[in-house]
Amino acid sequence: MRIKSLFPVLSAVVFSAILFGCKEQTAEIGKQAPDIAVFDLQGNKTELNQFHGKTLLMSFWSGNCGVCVAELKSLEKMAAEYPDKVEILAINIDGENADTQAVVIKQKIGLPVLKDQMKITGERYGVTGTPTSFVISPEGNIQAKYEGLIPEQTLQKLFKG
Repeated sequence: MRIKSLFPVLSAVVFSAILFGCKEQTAEIGKQAPDIAVFDLQGNKTELNQFHGKTLLMSFWSGNCGVCVAELKSLEKMAAEYPDKVEILAINIDGENADTQAVVIKQKIGLPVLKDQMKITGERYGVTGTPTSFVISPEGNIQAKYEGLIPEQTLQKLFKG
């Protein structure tokens, strides 16, 4: 009899733990950047904590987006000019069946390219179109979000410090 009376209470506790404990992470300027669920082209997992202490620019892109490829080329040029200023991650959001490696080779993309195979990271960051980029501070907070091409002056400012 006592077990039956505890069942509703235990059910409520478990439901609350699931509901509030599994809160989906979302990207907000000024807040801690959500975890990323991405892999490099060799299948190795990449995590945000690998870049702690460095300014990070994450550029979400698609292989069929000419503007994205142009922006990646621009970012690559800036990274070569200012190698110690900003770490850049080019996160492809075309999904697990896309041949991202072929696009990287064809377009001669020299940046670190990662795949958001399950589209979890794009969802966490609210990516609805490409290119979309985020600047993350050395402490791991989101400093800025850019939808579309990042203006040249903004890139200069970011890389020159």
